[in-house]
Amino acid sequence: METTDQNLDNKKQITVEELNIEILPVVYEIIRSVEKDHHDNTSKSRESQDCSLKVLELQKRLDHARAQIRLLAGIEYSKEQQLNHLEALKTQLRLKQELLHKYRYLYPFVERLSNSYPMRRAARFVVYIFNRSKLLAEERGLHEKLSPEKLKEFTRRFSNNLKEELDKTKQEYLKKGKP
Repeated sequence: METTDQNLDNKKQITVEELNIEILPVVYEIIRSVEKDHHDNTSKSRESQDCSLKVLELQKRLDHARAQIRLLAGIEYSKEQQLNHLEALKTQLRLKQELLHKYRYLYPFVERLSNSYPMRRAARFVVYIFNRSKLLAEERGLHEKLSPEKLKEFTRRFSNNLKEELDKTKQEYLKKGKP
């Protein structure tokens, strides 16, 4: 039952921009009617009734404002929970900015590395080895014996070894003082 109520509340949530709270004109009218100085009793009673109607209108608008405020997203959290959530979001933002900064300056390095002769030569060699091993496996009938799990394991190990070697090469490259 609670989840149904929460789903209904989540569907009805509004944003701060969607709030429609206009109480100042009514407050102004109430103050104006109270400040008027009437000399005869009939106009005083009429203005008193008008003023009480305006106070009721103000009450309705305040009730409507309360109802709208209850529909705001995040209103159900305490101040501490909101501050904790805000701090977590700030931390996430900082980490993402650091990653963007890192990748922004890593791109030229990767670009230069990928355009280098040794890297292109290594890529050609890897493709050659892959194609040659595929041909050998087909000639000897090994591709039928090789299960998908074994192939996945080989591919995983191969990619891990390749990543390790690339990391080592990168470290050596950075140690030489080239950005």
